[in-house]
Amino acid sequence: MKVAIVVLDGVQAMDIAALLDVFSEANCLLGETRQYQVLLIGEHAGVVACSNAMQLCVPWGYADFRANIDVLLVTGASHAMHVRPKRDLLDWLRRCALESKRYGCVCNGAWLLGRAGLLDDREIAARWTDASRMASEFPRAHLRPDKNLIRDGRLISSAGAAAGLDLGLALIAQDWGQKLAEQVARRLGTNLQSAPSQRNDYDAPLTDESSIIGKVQRHIDDHLSDVLSIEQLADAVYVSRRTLSRIFAKHLHTTPSAFVDQVRVGAAKRLLEERNIPMKTVAFDCGFHNAAHMRMVFQRRLKLTPRQYRQQSHTTEAAA
Repeated sequence: MKVAIVVLDGVQAMDIAALLDVFSEANCLLGETRQYQVLLIGEHAGVVACSNAMQLCVPWGYADFRANIDVLLVTGASHAMHVRPKRDLLDWLRRCALESKRYGCVCNGAWLLGRAGLLDDREIAARWTDASRMASEFPRAHLRPDKNLIRDGRLISSAGAAAGLDLGLALIAQDWGQKLAEQVARRLGTNLQSAPSQRNDYDAPLTDESSIIGKVQRHIDDHLSDVLSIEQLADAVYVSRRTLSRIFAKHLHTTPSAFVDQVRVGAAKRLLEERNIPMKTVAFDCGFHNAAHMRMVFQRRLKLTPRQYRQQSHTTEAAA
C-alpha cells in the first residue's frame, strides 16, 4: 500500500516522525506482501527544514511524482496559516486526493487541504488556536475544535499534540483491524485512542470562551437525539442566549443552531456509510424531527439527499 506524505519547509518534526514510526512498526508485523510503502514528497526533491531545525531528505518533488497512491497525507507546519502555495501544488493535491482511496491531514496541514478546496462540506478536526481563522477562510468546512480525530468519508483529520501518531494508528486499524493497531501502539509505548470522531482533546490552552464552545459541543454529542434549542444549550453552559450566540459568531462564524445541524449531519453521514438501516432510524438517532427534516438539512448543507449520500459513499468504497 502506497502512502504519500507531503512535507513542506517548516514541517513539525513530531508530525512526520510519528507517521513514519507508526508505518515502520506496522511493517514489522505485516507480511512482505502487505507492507506500507511510505513516500515523502515536497515542493522540490532535496532537503526540507523542520520547524525545530532538524532536516529531512525528501526524494521527490510533487511535479516529478507520477506513481498512483492509496493514501495522501499532508503534514502540518509551524507557519501553515501564512503559507500561500503555488497553484500547481494545489492542483496536484486536489488531483491526488480525488484519485487516492483516502486522504488526510495532520494537525494544521488542514490549511493546505483547505486551500486546495478539499475541506468543503467536510467535517474536520481543528486546533483551538486555528479554529476561528480557519472558519473565516474556509466557511464551507465544518470545523470541530473539540475533536482530536475525525473520519468523514475518505477524509481523515487529526489535531492536537499527538496528531500524527493518532492518525497513523487509526489508518492501521482501518486497514488491518484494531488488534494490529493495538500491537503497534504497544511497540511505540502508547495506548490506542478511541475511534475517529470519538476522542476529545483539550491539550491546547483554552480561553474562557473557547471552553464554553467545548462544553456546548460535548453537550450536543451527549444529547444528540434530544431537542436542542439555543436556550437549552445556553442553560447547559450557564450563559445567556445572547452571550452564546456572540461566542459562536466570534469563534466559529456560525450560530449555535446551525452548529447543531452540522453535528447531526456529521453523525448521520457516519451511520449512512457504516450501517444499512432505515432513513427514519438514522433521523431519529441523530436528532432530526423525521426523515423529511433530515433530507431538508442534508440538501441545504451538502446539496445531496441522505439516500444519494449513502449511494455515493458505497460506490466510492466499491471502487476503492
